[in-house]
Amino acid sequence: MTDRSGPARRPRGRPSKFGRPSRVVAVTLPHDAIERLRRVHRDLGWAIMALLDKDAPEDGRRPPRDAEPDVELVTVADRRALIVVNREHIRHLPGVNLIPMRGNRAFVALDIDRGMSDLELAVSDRLHEAAVDANEVRALEDLRSQLTAWRRDHDLKFHRRAIIVVERRPKAAHGNGRRPPARDLPHRKSPGSITSK
Repeated sequence: MTDRSGPARRPRGRPSKFGRPSRVVAVTLPHDAIERLRRVHRDLGWAIMALLDKDAPEDGRRPPRDAEPDVELVTVADRRALIVVNREHIRHLPGVNLIPMRGNRAFVALDIDRGMSDLELAVSDRLHEAAVDANEVRALEDLRSQLTAWRRDHDLKFHRRAIIVVERRPKAAHGNGRRPPARDLPHRKSPGSITSK
């Protein structure tokens, strides 16, 4: 008889909501507290985690209040947003274009035939690469958790769109931005000034 005992296999399916072991907790809160939490994040679980993450780390240092997150949804039009990342921490994702914006921000762009599942797979592939430092690991894990939460959020809908990036060519050597001077052309005599021999 074959012994089937051994280490339990990891259940297949969607990854954990927060990227690490978690469990459901029922909690009763006043209505005003729920409204305040939803101002932090639509998902109450993520709102609580965001508030907990504001606590000082073990070394006692707090991040600056105006520090931008490594991952966020940035609204660009009515009810529409882009997935924006910190490109100083998330520098590369296999098969994904990170289009630079202002400062250290970049928005995520995929090929027209790719979607959220391909983005999540790219994040997992990058996490398994050897040349990933601690800051990038933390940012990638945050991105993976946020992608999972956004995918499960029934208030969010994801659309694939083709984008066209227009890049200005570098200016010519004439650094003042003016057009290069016209070349001197040889003087042409008018027909009336031509004399016949």
